[in-house]
Amino acid sequence: MSAVGNAGASTGRPVAHDEAPGMWSSFGGGLRLLVGWFSVAIAILNVLVDMDHAPDRAYLLFHAMLLVGGSLLISLGWSAAGTGPAGCSAGAALLAGGMLFSALPVIDAVCCMTTFSVRHGYPFTFLARNDGGGWHVDSQHLLADLLFWAYAGLVLLVLLALARRATRHRAGG
Repeated sequence: MSAVGNAGASTGRPVAHDEAPGMWSSFGGGLRLLVGWFSVAIAILNVLVDMDHAPDRAYLLFHAMLLVGGSLLISLGWSAAGTGPAGCSAGAALLAGGMLFSALPVIDAVCCMTTFSVRHGYPFTFLARNDGGGWHVDSQHLLADLLFWAYAGLVLLVLLALARRATRHRAGG
């Protein structure tokens, strides 16, 4: 089987229709690889550029999650996790819960929107309010936080898949 999943194509044998990847499957695999490589490159480059000073914990945690999540996207296929609907629901719940629970408490962030007195969001402040009550949403930090919590959900999904495979292996199935 080749990297794109078209078994038998290089040997001249006919490929069954259900074995050949469709256009959307190939597009999804390519997009997964592009996002994975981009995440790994950005994580490494940003940390290297900021080596001249000590970045804060949230910044380092964000880039560590980018590195881990991007590596998982590169190394795993869409169906590689194999956790089923329960695992996907747990990953999605971590994404939604992480965004919600990180936006609720007021944080004292080192970076991001320092002109606003009340700031919300982790690892980056994406929601802020000034003393007059006016709210501001930073779309770039919102997308960065969504990516962070989505990668946290992916890590949870992979851990659940490993636990499921280990229990199946012990059970003999």
